[in-house]
Amino acid sequence: MERRDSFLTSLGARRKRVVSAFSLTPAGRKLLSIALSVSILAYLAHAVSDIGWGEVLDVLPGNPLFYMLVAMSYMATPVTEYIIFRRWWPLTPRALAIFSKKRVLNEAVFGYSGDAYLFIWAREKLGAHELGAGPLAAVKDVAITSALAGNAATLLMLGLALAMGGGPAVEQAFTGQAMKSVGLGFAFVISVSLFILLFSRKVMSLSARENTILFFLHCARLLVGSALLLLAWFVALPEVAVGTWIVLGALRMVVTRLPFVPNKELLFAAIGVTLTGAAAPEVAALMAAAGALHMLGHVISYAGASFVESRGDAVYGAGSDVRLSGDPEPRSV
Repeated sequence: MERRDSFLTSLGARRKRVVSAFSLTPAGRKLLSIALSVSILAYLAHAVSDIGWGEVLDVLPGNPLFYMLVAMSYMATPVTEYIIFRRWWPLTPRALAIFSKKRVLNEAVFGYSGDAYLFIWAREKLGAHELGAGPLAAVKDVAITSALAGNAATLLMLGLALAMGGGPAVEQAFTGQAMKSVGLGFAFVISVSLFILLFSRKVMSLSARENTILFFLHCARLLVGSALLLLAWFVALPEVAVGTWIVLGALRMVVTRLPFVPNKELLFAAIGVTLTGAAAPEVAALMAAAGALHMLGHVISYAGASFVESRGDAVYGAGSDVRLSGDPEPRSV
C-alpha cells in the first residue's frame, strides 16, 4: 500500500512538472493565439488567390440583394450555435465571434477542428463558471445532432429533387470518379448516424429532451440557410428553372456532410462545373464564383471575429470562481 501511494505521489509530481514546463504565460498564450490567427488567415488568402479572380469577377451578379442573401445564409450557422450554447453558457453577444471562427475552422481548415477549438476555448474561459452543460457534453452532442439533422435534410433535398423531375440531372451529378468518393463518404456518414440512433443512450451525454431541441434547431438552421442560398442563386440567374437549383442544393448538402474534407464549398463548385452539359453554362460559372465568394467570406469572417474577440469578453462575469456544473470535483493526484 505504501509503495503504491509512493508511486502515485511520484507520478503526480511528474505530471505537475510536465504541465508547468509546457504552460504559457498570459502574454505567451496571446502571442500564440495571434500567430495561429495569422497563419489561418494566410492559408485562407492563399486558397482564395488560387481560384482566379478575373473569371470570378466576370460572373458575379451586380444585384446587391444576392450578396445580402448570401451573407444571411452564411451567418445562419454561427447565429444558431450562439443561440444553442447560450442555453447553457453565460455568453455575451461577442461570443458570435467564437462560433464564426468555429465555422471557418470546420469548413476551410479541417473537419471538426472548429469543434476542438470551441472545446478548448470553453475549458479555458468557462472553467470557473456554473454551466448548464459541460464543454465536452455540449460540444459533442451539438456536433452529433447537427450531423443527424444535416443528413436528414440532405435525404429530404434529394427526394425533393427527384420528385420535381430532376432525375437525369441528379444522375449526371452523382456519376464520375469524384462523386463516387463523395458517395462513399456520405454512405459512411449515414452509417454513423444510424449507429448513433441505435446507441444514443451510450453516445449522447445530454438528456433526450435537450437533444431533441438541438435537432430541431439545427433543422431550422438548415432550412433557413438553404432557402436563403437558393433564393440568392435565383436572384442571380432568374431564368434558370427552380428544379435545377434544388438539384444543386441537394448536391451541395451531400458534399458539406463529408467529414474531414477541407474547402467543401470549392469541392462543390468543382463538381457543379461538371453539370454544364445538363444546366446552363452560367450556372456552372456562378457555382465556381460562389465557391470563391464563400472562401472570401471565411477570410472576412475570421478576421472580423478575431477583431471582435480582442475588444472584450465573450463571457459574462469573467473571472468568477464557480465550479463547472457536471464536471467532477477537482482531485489531487
